[in-house]
Amino acid sequence: MSVLVTGEAVALRVQPAHYAARALSAVIDAVAYTIVYVALFICATWILSEAQLQWDLVASSIAILLTVFTTVAIPCAVELLMRGRSLGKLALGLRVVRDDGGAISFRHALIRALLWQFEVLATGGSIAALVGLLSSRSKRLGDMLAGTLAVSERATRPRHDQIVLHPHLYGWTPKADVSPLPAGLHHRIVQFLSSASQRTPESRHARAVELAEELNPYIAPAPPAGTTPEMFLAAVIVRTRSEYVERQRRTDTTAAAFRSRVGTLPHGLRLH
Repeated sequence: MSVLVTGEAVALRVQPAHYAARALSAVIDAVAYTIVYVALFICATWILSEAQLQWDLVASSIAILLTVFTTVAIPCAVELLMRGRSLGKLALGLRVVRDDGGAISFRHALIRALLWQFEVLATGGSIAALVGLLSSRSKRLGDMLAGTLAVSERATRPRHDQIVLHPHLYGWTPKADVSPLPAGLHHRIVQFLSSASQRTPESRHARAVELAEELNPYIAPAPPAGTTPEMFLAAVIVRTRSEYVERQRRTDTTAAAFRSRVGTLPHGLRLH
């Protein structure tokens, strides 16, 4: 994940497009624009033959105009009208945005289209590939000069592990005295338990021990023998969550009773 800071100083977490996805997207776009070029070239040839003009005099001019039209004008218009997407990007779930996360403008699309002709077409994609490999966000020269970034709209959400109470602590958890936990500590414990399976065994155990030592002063009595640090952390989080749910239930019940009393008029009168 990467962080973008908007003009309002708001940090956004985005997934930059993968290098291979960008390469495949460029291939799809190149094939599509080549097909458009060939189709327009055939149409131009037919029109000139019908007009009985000498092909030798206008062939080079037509070729240059069609090249500029299909490699600059069309890509620029497509990205602008589709708000940062093209045929290849649409197929792979990619989108081009500004470095601050906003939608691209005509200037961004034009700079990218002009450099795309040089980076991808003229050099066979070698320059774009080299620059993309060296960039932490898989940017090409066009992105760097235009101030844009290709992001993935199909970024997979991280899998979160379910936090459950171990049977070994069924008897201890309801009787434990849990003092209010600092918000930062509670957040770190939940974050660790939600992603514990993604860690290496050594890192997982070390982090669990560290958090358990930090949590220990807020809990009494100590958990029974045989309790692992991770079991201890999960039991406390399950306990705090159940207490929160119970408090919320009591609050809702009290609020409902208050509303029913306030909404009832004396002497059997009714509100209409």
